[in-house]
Amino acid sequence: MVLLVLAATVLQAGAGQGASPNATPQQPAPATDSSVQIASRLLQQLGLGLKGHSQRKVLAVFDFPQMTRGMLFKEQITNFLFQTESIRLHANLMESAVDGDRATMTVEAEMELEPRNGGPHSRRSERVTFVAARNDGEWKFVDVQPRSFFSLP
Repeated sequence: MVLLVLAATVLQAGAGQGASPNATPQQPAPATDSSVQIASRLLQQLGLGLKGHSQRKVLAVFDFPQMTRGMLFKEQITNFLFQTESIRLHANLMESAVDGDRATMTVEAEMELEPRNGGPHSRRSERVTFVAARNDGEWKFVDVQPRSFFSLP
């Protein structure tokens, strides 16, 4: 389960400066993705994919062709899923920023793992940085550091 809380409250206050009760309210500007929204959506998809042990869902949040050594990382993730019976990801967003079509997010991540071979359960905690890029309107991760976070100890 990904532990991210998003709260967005929009308050529209008329200061009474020339506003009449019959005035038409201004339409808000179209919403753009904030770094917190991007991080929340992608990390939630990743967490649900890991928890459900769904290779398809996990791989879908990454844009492997855009990653440096992306196909190697894809193989690493696939092997990681094959070697584990269950995975739970908890992520606490520490920093995030959007710069055009790229978003960087740093999370304090904790992962609980149960190996498929019946070995002991393990837990790891680490600060992980994800970089996402928008391609054709869709955000996906294009980098993860350290990548070793997604491997058995």
